[in-house]
Amino acid sequence: MIYAFLKVWTNWVVRIFFRKINTKGIENVPKDRALLIASNHPNGFVEPITMACLFPRPLHFLVRGDVFEKKGARFWMEQTNQIPIFRFKDGFENLRKNNKSIEISLKKLQDGQSILIFVEGGTKAQKRLRPLQKGLSRIAFQVLEKDASLKLDILPVGLNYFDNRKFRSESILSVGEPMSANVYFEKYKDDVNLGIRTLTTDITGEIKKNVIHLNDLKDTDLLNNLLLLRKVVQDHSTIPTVSVDLHSLSADMAIANEINLKQEKEKKDWFAKSKSIIDRYGHKALVNRYHSSNSKLVNLLLIIALAIPALVGLVINAIPFFGAYFLANATAKKSIFYMSIWLSGFSVFSTVFYFIAIVVSCLIFGLPGLLILLGVPLFKMTMIWLDRWNEFGSQMRLGSKEKNAFSDIQELFKELNLKL
Repeated sequence: MIYAFLKVWTNWVVRIFFRKINTKGIENVPKDRALLIASNHPNGFVEPITMACLFPRPLHFLVRGDVFEKKGARFWMEQTNQIPIFRFKDGFENLRKNNKSIEISLKKLQDGQSILIFVEGGTKAQKRLRPLQKGLSRIAFQVLEKDASLKLDILPVGLNYFDNRKFRSESILSVGEPMSANVYFEKYKDDVNLGIRTLTTDITGEIKKNVIHLNDLKDTDLLNNLLLLRKVVQDHSTIPTVSVDLHSLSADMAIANEINLKQEKEKKDWFAKSKSIIDRYGHKALVNRYHSSNSKLVNLLLIIALAIPALVGLVINAIPFFGAYFLANATAKKSIFYMSIWLSGFSVFSTVFYFIAIVVSCLIFGLPGLLILLGVPLFKMTMIWLDRWNEFGSQMRLGSKEKNAFSDIQELFKELNLKL
């Protein structure tokens, strides 16, 4: 029950924090069989929250066991389908507890449920797929050893972020086609190590089809420049926040693949040309210009029309929103978990805030006190207003140079033989 409520609530929270979430392949998620979800892990807690919101079935999660040891945490972790896995640095005594966690995981799979595993191990904000751990493959074969008749799928998933620390940024959730673990079981029975290695290698290949992957992280700035410029001229709406997009990931991956093929001299030339355009028109102006294709007049009218409801939404939600913001800045300002703490903090704070606000409002005003819940849709309106404000500011900065910026970007991509 708690999981079901939080799924609904965090759906709203995710749409507050992200301006756009493009999805691809959600229809590939099997709804009626045991499922191991193999995902990359570039942004802390944001991945499990996003997938829990957008997947059409409940998920269970393998998470760091030390979190369960904190006072009062175990109840909430269990109610949100989290299963502890301890590491070597947690001590030998805790490592022994993993046997129980593995048994719980195997039982969940035997019951036809789904478990999400971040197969890279730890989390790092990198635009690449890091080497996979073998834990998922071992769990897959262990459950088949217990019940060889079980139909067990492995689902490759990739999460990609335009800027993993930026509020109201963009992400892409891409789901590949399910892989049957049963197909690999005979090889595993013949040779355990070969079976695990083969399955892990194939999972790597399938996840990589859903991830923007750089061979050399030194090329990250070049890739970010080109992704920014492509999005400036990309024609898409931010309403609805979550929508199917079959093009964005393919185009972004194609840019990364081209970078991987280039020699150092060519990459330096690409970087200089892309940076020249960004410097000419201004990074702030460009990064806020790919929200929509609205004209300055349309954006100005929307800013005026939405001003009052947006302000009301901000006032109602200010305590939980800025409380979570200050918490993130105090505890993880320079950490990869910055956005994770801000987002999850707002999820918790807003839940508590609205519970208290409803009780107090109803005690004072009776049933009309439930109107405090209007803060939920009104805060979404605040975000729409913020997007329009940022884009209008971008349009004003670019001024008459806007068409020139679009033309320069299009010419650069044509020169580099890259698709927009």
